[in-house]
Formats: sequence, structure tokens, C-alpha cells
Amino acid sequence: MKRKIESWLVLFLLAVLIRSQVEAKVLSLCEAVQELQRAKITRTMISNWVCLMQSESGLDTQLVTGPKTASSYNYGIFQISSLKWCSRGHTGGECNKRCEDFANDDIQDDIECAKKIYNSNGFQAWSGWVKKCKLKPLPNIGVCKRR
Repeated sequence: MKRKIESWLVLFLLAVLIRSQVEAKVLSLCEAVQELQRAKITRTMISNWVCLMQSESGLDTQLVTGPKTASSYNYGIFQISSLKWCSRGHTGGECNKRCEDFANDDIQDDIECAKKIYNSNGFQAWSGWVKKCKLKPLPNIGVCKRR
């Protein structure tokens, strides 16, 4: 009986450890603002960027969705598409990155690629921004400390 309990305890602890390893980080509003400030996004544009991140991923840094059109997948907080902007499994695309690099907690590379997408197509490149942010009230970032 004691051995059976120990086995179950070990399995339970392994399950907890594995679960904690795969849980994505969901940024708070102010954490998102800080990351954008660190990437030198102008204060006047930050609300649009935060709204974009909220509408595309719910601020989930590790979100991967798909397959979409032509077996493409979307990665990370900005849901960057493997169709054009990155390559699955190896460096490539317009951002010259592995798509998997956008599905981690370091979002600085995500922001750099998102800037390229923005410079190419504006916020209209993201359907989430068009549906939930364009001509709508944007998040109040005034509650976050200025850096």
C-alpha cells in the first residue's frame, strides 16, 4: 500500500512539474506597455499596440494557432504568420526568424517582426485589430508607470 501511494505521489508531482513548464505567460496590461516601451514604441502608439496584442492573443506570449490557409500557423503574442513572416523549423520569411522563436516569453523579437508587418501594411494587417481596435476605445495605459 505504501509503495502504491509513493507511486501516485511521484506521478502527481511529475504532472504538476510538466504542467508548470508548458503554461504560457499571459502579460498584464502594464507588462505589455513596459515591453513596448523597451522596444522604443512611441507612447502615443502604445495603446494601439496593446489592443492589437489583446485582440490577437489575449496577451499570451506562447500562443500557437493553426493550421490556417495553406497549412500556415500563427505564433506568439502578435500571431505572426508562417505564411510570409517566418519559417517553421528554420530561419526564414520576411522577418528572417524561426516561427517557434515567437512562441516564448521573450517578445522583443516578436515586436521587431510586428514592426516590419506594421511598416508594410499598418495595423490593418491584423484582423483582430480591425475588428476590436479600429475606431473603438483603446486600452487605458495611463494606469501604468512611465519609464
